[in-house]
Amino acid sequence: MLVVLVIAGLAVIACVVMVSLGHGGEMAEFPPDVPPLELPAAGQMTPADLIALQLPIGLVGYSTQAVDETLHRVSVALGERDTRIAVLEQRVTELSYARLQAREETKQAETKQAEDSEREPEVSSATAREGWDGDRADAEEAW
Repeated sequence: MLVVLVIAGLAVIACVVMVSLGHGGEMAEFPPDVPPLELPAAGQMTPADLIALQLPIGLVGYSTQAVDETLHRVSVALGERDTRIAVLEQRVTELSYARLQAREETKQAETKQAEDSEREPEVSSATAREGWDGDRADAEEAW
């Protein structure tokens, strides 16, 4: 009887060694029995979608896969939103800078125009009147 027990023990040890080396086959993977999340795509997610979300509960808490998927979608949505905000802020900054440049150019043009008008020689009113009277006399002679 002792010989049978030793042979049975050696057989059990041999089976354990074979299974631990991977010769006993693999365990089958079962798909999770969690319903799919009803969340929109990450770019179209709104706060109302997160408020209405009900994560499935497992034996020891929330389903890890559902929580991971939800957090991934939310992080993508926040990243896209932050990128869009940064782009829009950059555009506003560029437009503000262009507007300030345009104002400066307008002010410089007005200043230059005012300086040019001050430089033009002024014609006295008596000289201007004589010139007009002379033109009138020439027009009358032509008639």
